[in-house]
Amino acid sequence: MTVPSSGDPHLAQLRKLTEVSRALTYTTSLQQVTRLTVERGADLIDAACAVLMLPDADGVLQVRSSCGLADEDAARLHAPLTDDGVGRLQELLGVPDDRFVAVPLVVGGAVTGLLAAATRQASTSTDETLLSALADQAALALENARLGGEVREEMEDRLRASEGATDAQERALSTLAHDIRTPLGAIDGYCENLEIGVYGPVTDRQREALGRVRMSGRHLLSLLDNVMEMARLNAGVLRVGAEPVELADVGREAVHMLLPAAQAKLVALEAGAMEEVTVTADHARVRQVLVNLVGNAVKFTPTDGSVTVSTSVVSREGSAWGEIRVTDTGPGIAPAEQAAIFEPYYRSEDTAQLPGVGLGLAISQALVRQMEGELALESEPGVGSTFIVRFPALPLP
Repeated sequence: MTVPSSGDPHLAQLRKLTEVSRALTYTTSLQQVTRLTVERGADLIDAACAVLMLPDADGVLQVRSSCGLADEDAARLHAPLTDDGVGRLQELLGVPDDRFVAVPLVVGGAVTGLLAAATRQASTSTDETLLSALADQAALALENARLGGEVREEMEDRLRASEGATDAQERALSTLAHDIRTPLGAIDGYCENLEIGVYGPVTDRQREALGRVRMSGRHLLSLLDNVMEMARLNAGVLRVGAEPVELADVGREAVHMLLPAAQAKLVALEAGAMEEVTVTADHARVRQVLVNLVGNAVKFTPTDGSVTVSTSVVSREGSAWGEIRVTDTGPGIAPAEQAAIFEPYYRSEDTAQLPGVGLGLAISQALVRQMEGELALESEPGVGSTFIVRFPALPLP
C-alpha cells in the first residue's frame, strides 16, 4: 500500500475528512449533521455548492440542507431517488457532467439520501471517493441522530403508554446502545485512517492489529443493533413491508451468504429441496430472519455436521402455506428449553460461552409474527434441530 507523503495534495483532503468525521461523531442533532455535511463537503472537494437530500414521509427526496445555493433554488429541488431524479438535480444546479458529483447515503444496505456537489473545476475520481467517504460518515451520524431524537422519543412515549410492555432494564439498554454507537463509529473511522497511513507509516503487524480492532468493534456494534431492534419491536415503532416474496429465492440467498462461515467451520451447508412458493411478506426482513436461523445452525453444528435449507408448500386447516425449513445435525435442544430460547436475552448453559446476547431468535420471532407468519421449532437432543418459518401462500396465477 502506498502511504501519502507530507507533500501529497490528497493528504490535506484526507486530514479534512478526518476532521469532519470527528465533528460528525460528536454531533447529535439532524439539523447540525445536515449543515455540517454540506459545508464541509463543499470545502473538501472545492465545490461551488453542495446539497443534501433526504426522503420525506412519502419517500420523495427533499433538500434538508444546502451550501452555496439560493433558498428559492433549493426549494425547487424535489426528486425521487432515481437516475432521472439525479439528472434533474444536475440540471437545476446548472453544471456539466464533469463538474457534477452525486453519491448516495447508505445505512444497512439501504439508500437513505443523496449528497451532491457542483465542483468549480472538472471533478476527479478522488473527489467522488472523498465525497462517498463523507456520505458514509454522514449517513451513520444521521441515523444516530434520528434514533437519538425522533425515534427514541416515540419509543419512550409508547413505552410509557404501554405499561408493562417492557421494564426499566430494557429502556436503559436501548438508551445505552444508542449512546455507544457513536464512539464505536469513531473508533472504526480512526482505525481506517491509521490503516491508510494518514498519521504516518504503518507496519504489516500494526495493520493486522488495527483490522482486529475494527472487527471487534463491528461485532460489538452488531450486538448493540440487536438490542436497539428488540426495543423498537417491543415499542411498536419498527415497520415491515408487504410484497410478494419467493421463498426459494430467499433460501438460496441465505445459503450463499453463510457459505463462507460454514466452510470455515467444515460444516456442510446446502440448499435442499426448493419448491417454488410465493408469500406476502417483507423480502429484506424474511432474509434477515433466515440468515439468523442459518447462522445459528452453523454456529451450533459441530465440525463435519450439516445444515440444510429447504422450502415447500404445506396445507394447514384447508389453506396453503409457504414454509422454509433450516435443519441441522447439531446437539438439539432439550424440551424444557424449547420455549425459553425465543425469550429476549435467554442464554442456555451450553451457549453462554458463545458470542451474542440472546436476541436473535426473539427478534426473528417478533418479525415473523409482524409479517403474519409463524416461527416454530422441532428438535431432538442428540439428533439436531429444525427451525420452520411459515407464511400464508399466495394463490398460483
